[in-house]
Amino acid sequence: MTRSPLFAPSRRTLLGTGLAAGGLALGGWPARRARAATASRGFEILRDGDVIGDQLTTVAADGPRLDVTVRVRIALKVLGVVAYRYELDSRELWENGLLVSLDGTTNDDGERETARVRREGDRLVSSGTHVGDMPGDAATTTYWTPAFLERSTWISTQTGAPLRVSASQDGSEAVPGPSGALTCTRWQVSGDLDLALYYDDRGEWMGNAFDAGGETARFRAVAADPRLAPLWPAG
Repeated sequence: MTRSPLFAPSRRTLLGTGLAAGGLALGGWPARRARAATASRGFEILRDGDVIGDQLTTVAADGPRLDVTVRVRIALKVLGVVAYRYELDSRELWENGLLVSLDGTTNDDGERETARVRREGDRLVSSGTHVGDMPGDAATTTYWTPAFLERSTWISTQTGAPLRVSASQDGSEAVPGPSGALTCTRWQVSGDLDLALYYDDRGEWMGNAFDAGGETARFRAVAADPRLAPLWPAG
């Protein structure tokens, strides 16, 4: 989303890859157990404290198979008139912790982009806005599971492009939550993405924050339950 007024010009993408980053202390979170279940979490999207949009992330699990959908809607208003609009819809299929396919469509204020990624053997091949291949264990820019923090390539759900990243634990921080401030572990992501991700003590993704042209943009969870993290396959 480099061209939108919502984000700083230096940002390569927000929403949208996988070698293990190594050394990430994820063991403190409860063990994950795959099961047949579906859970959703909504987020408010804020810029400088004002709500400008929303996101809904839904994860459906059936044993080791996952179906993940994301819907984003942003309308940035100036004097009550929509000056910028952003819409993203994506769907990912996973099996045994590996991405099988990704399909995404984005309307970035009239500019349309697509993500289309398919597994071919031990590689992932992108044929949407971005064309090329990438490591077979890449994650995506959906952020919903802390397991992604262990992978050094994330795929943009907007363009299908690979993003080289690293994540490091950066203490704890009180962030806006569904019912007031919530203490979360802060993970700082750097490389082709520069943002902070927040997970609570259950490993649930509760939001993120980043610089947007000198202002703070933030995704804030509107509910802490039902849980998403346990739907990631164990092991």
